[in-house]
Amino acid sequence: MQNLPLAGYKPERTEIAVRDTNIGGRDIILMAGPCAVESGPQMHQAAAAVKQAGGTVLRGGVYKPRTSPYAFQGLGREGLTHLTAAAKEHDLLTVTEVIDPASLEEVLNHVDIIQIGARNMQNFQLLKLAGQSGKPVILKRGLSATIEEWLSAAEYILAEENPNVILCERGIRTFETSTRNTFDLSAIAVIRKMSHLPVIVDPSHAAGHREYVPALSKAAVAAGADWLLVEMHPHPKEAKSDGVQSLTPTELQQLAADLVTVAASVGRTMVGTGSGLDSLRSKIDSIDSGIIELLAERMHVVKLVAREKSPDRIRDHNREQEIIQRLGRIAAELQCPADLVREIYALIFDHAIKTQLQDKAHRLDSMAYGR
Repeated sequence: MQNLPLAGYKPERTEIAVRDTNIGGRDIILMAGPCAVESGPQMHQAAAAVKQAGGTVLRGGVYKPRTSPYAFQGLGREGLTHLTAAAKEHDLLTVTEVIDPASLEEVLNHVDIIQIGARNMQNFQLLKLAGQSGKPVILKRGLSATIEEWLSAAEYILAEENPNVILCERGIRTFETSTRNTFDLSAIAVIRKMSHLPVIVDPSHAAGHREYVPALSKAAVAAGADWLLVEMHPHPKEAKSDGVQSLTPTELQQLAADLVTVAASVGRTMVGTGSGLDSLRSKIDSIDSGIIELLAERMHVVKLVAREKSPDRIRDHNREQEIIQRLGRIAAELQCPADLVREIYALIFDHAIKTQLQDKAHRLDSMAYGR
């Protein structure tokens, strides 16, 4: 590091305050969300899940630099609106990636933290503009960058008199192919020795597979990472990008709970993992969203069932009783009130029959009109 300029040098570690959140101190910060913003409902579900897990920051890409020009490139301004609205509803901070001067200008007054991705680590003009913005900047390590090159890139931001730089280790390219990238755990320790800047990790891009993310996250916290940048999607199988490496909401919540012990073992604490009223309400909101999604799916299947029934067999009381008895047994095992299940499903059955009759009548009218 003999040739590294000293614009960013100071003996004490930097702590960066973003509203009420402090990055680089004793607390471990959890930031999570989907790789790409795809829709308003998706982001509201994601925000509820992040809040439930104790997360502080909602991530979501609105501009996506992709290896293939034919891959999903993000929603741009529309995506930015979805991201900020969801974060505001759940009182979360926001972060999104910028890819050029135009996208930086677009998001600057709307998000709390800007991110410069691995592909742009040495886009020096963008680094300078990010520095001039005064915003906290997450600078990801380049795919094949040395630690010295990474720190030199950070100096471009610091030299613009912006001290709010957060270094992010996200894995580097090696000969190994069993993971998307090779997670350089040693970089955390090296950065903490060579630099005063906070260092965070993105285990999702390092692993490339969701099953490896918890282990890498725990190792990173133990090694001294200040923050976790985790990809989570409400429905990973439906994700337009990086679904295979995205945790589900349940997996994110489990990871956050597991990290409490890891953080404590190195004298630190996980932020937001308590069981206060807001956290419990966020959990209820997430559960309610899941119930509505499943109910909508059930009603879709109900319409398909109607097309297989004869007109005189729309209602099947024996089938309804079988369902109630089966669900009653499940409810008893889960200590859920059986009478509540009966009341709910009585309404569901009535609405299902009404829907089936309407669908059957509509189809008969269509056939008659066609003749």
